[in-house]
Amino acid sequence: MWDLPPKGYSWATAGYMGAISSGQTTCGLLIGSNIAIGLRCGQGKEGIPEEHEQERNKAIHAVCELYSDFLKEFGSTDCKTLSHCDFSNSEELNRYIQNKGWKNTCDIFLKFVVNKCIELAEKEKLI
Repeated sequence: MWDLPPKGYSWATAGYMGAISSGQTTCGLLIGSNIAIGLRCGQGKEGIPEEHEQERNKAIHAVCELYSDFLKEFGSTDCKTLSHCDFSNSEELNRYIQNKGWKNTCDIFLKFVVNKCIELAEKEKLI
């Protein structure tokens, strides 16, 4: 999405399963979208975000809108609350996997986040 370079950036969230496994974390879809929005707004820029106030502000406002709308829609950004699973509890994790719990939780959140990011881009809030 958004012509972001495919090489290297996948490592930005390589350890995030550690956060999920802790049982207390923000939804990974929001974390990943935050990263993608920041990369999109800074695309082609040299230096750090603070050196590009306009683009950084676009990223801040877009992420704020994403999180605010997500909260309005789902009532939380907490992974355990949203997924109804404590991933640090092996019994709950096994139940979640066996029941394919992501189909009624994460898949719905993914669709929402992708659609919101597309909407932000179409409204030119990211470029």
